[in-house]
Amino acid sequence: MGILVVKRVGTVLLVLFILLNLFLYASSRWNSDGMPGIGGWRVLSVLTGSMAPAINTGDMVIVTRYSNDVPRAGDVVTYWRDDQFHSLITHRVMQRLENGYLQTKGDANLETDGGWTDPNRLVGKVVFTIPFAAYVQQLIKEPLSMLVIFTGFFVYIIYSQRRPKNRPDSMQTDTIEGELS
Repeated sequence: MGILVVKRVGTVLLVLFILLNLFLYASSRWNSDGMPGIGGWRVLSVLTGSMAPAINTGDMVIVTRYSNDVPRAGDVVTYWRDDQFHSLITHRVMQRLENGYLQTKGDANLETDGGWTDPNRLVGKVVFTIPFAAYVQQLIKEPLSMLVIFTGFFVYIIYSQRRPKNRPDSMQTDTIEGELS
């Protein structure tokens, strides 16, 4: 019975993971900023260790836009590196000026980031971290990995549908005769 539960839970988790990745892919196409997520929430992959140990390479972060609140010292925020919107940075706010400009620093970095971050480049505040999720997502983006995953999934489906064969008639007859004696 324990193996059956593990198989069912594994199947459900695999299906949920595939659906989640399809959602992230589709939502990144729908959103005007090109980032996966819905509404004011974004799901982003961390590519460097500048925020270790709080956020590690290969983690995913859930970022929400600031609505009425403003960034404060200590908040972990994600912002565009430059005005051309080529890459994102997730760092901790060290200081905020009255005009909204931010001084940031990665937890693993020795010095603050050079210059001040324009508040118009701010994506939002990190509210949740999912360890290792970006590694898994990157793995399934590879065609060979997807082939192996889907092949394994279909082999599992086919194998789990097989019924155990009945015992041969001679064994059943021997058992019945043995009980009668």
